Amino acid sequence: MLGVSGVSVNPGHSGLGLSADDVGARVSVRYRLRTGATDVVGDLDSLDADGLAIRRSDGSLVVIEPAWIVAARVVGPSPLSARELEAVSGRAVPVPDESWLGQWWLRAGPGLGARANSVRPLGDPGVALDDALASVVAWYGERGLVPAVRVPAASRVDDELGRRGWIAGAQRSLQTATVASMRRRLVGVQGEVELAAQPSTAWLARHLAGPVPSTVASALAAAPEVAFATIASDSDGSALAIGRATVEKPWVGFAAIEVDPESRRRGHARAVMAALAQRTCDDGSEAGRDEPCDYGHRPRLVGR
Repeated sequence: MLGVSGVSVNPGHSGLGLSADDVGARVSVRYRLRTGATDVVGDLDSLDADGLAIRRSDGSLVVIEPAWIVAARVVGPSPLSARELEAVSGRAVPVPDESWLGQWWLRAGPGLGARANSVRPLGDPGVALDDALASVVAWYGERGLVPAVRVPAASRVDDELGRRGWIAGAQRSLQTATVASMRRRLVGVQGEVELAAQPSTAWLARHLAGPVPSTVASALAAAPEVAFATIASDSDGSALAIGRATVEKPWVGFAAIEVDPESRRRGHARAVMAALAQRTCDDGSEAGRDEPCDYGHRPRLVGR
């Protein structure tokens, strides 16, 4: 199952509990009207000394003056945003075999682990749930794979699968933050980081302690906009630390942040993140996500 966490917030100079670093994040703001207090939830469109503007899910813009604000905070993505993140993170690792059942995305990729070999329910499958699950079981069975559905924790689909006896696998968190806030936390971090559009031999040797199958290497490099970061050893050129970022505006995904066990606690991971975050900001992205790599782990939900 997939749990989605909120974004941590450091109060800005405005005293609103938000800062310019949070522009692009999903926020909840309580503010006063003549008739009483009300709440608005949406994406923070702008924030300055004159107030803030929030873009609601229907596209309307709510402008609020500082004097009206009672409380403000960053919140986790909505169910709609969670589905968007699932779609974006899936496209970050393309697979060779996929099919659609309504708005359910069936994916299969040899050697790519649970994330790539499970269904992502992004909406209505277009048929009754039991019929959809029967199709899922058949589709994965034809490929010799365990049927699995990747779902947000405590979602309706998650609950329905539980009632039908599907077994919950290991839960992972998909963490989100604005790129600007990440860059602020990484200010001043430096390192000899090489960025490339393709993974080098050294990068692949470090990923998951290598060796990486050719199918995995191809999938990692197949995203439309991708960057691979490497800190190489001065002595033999091996990778001391690596990372990967994929861009699908306004999102950027960070993964495979790995450091040689003998080279840890030297700031290498922070240097990799700083370099990738700088690259994504240069590309104009506004929000980020970070998901642990889970190749080889059990599926999120496994049918009995």
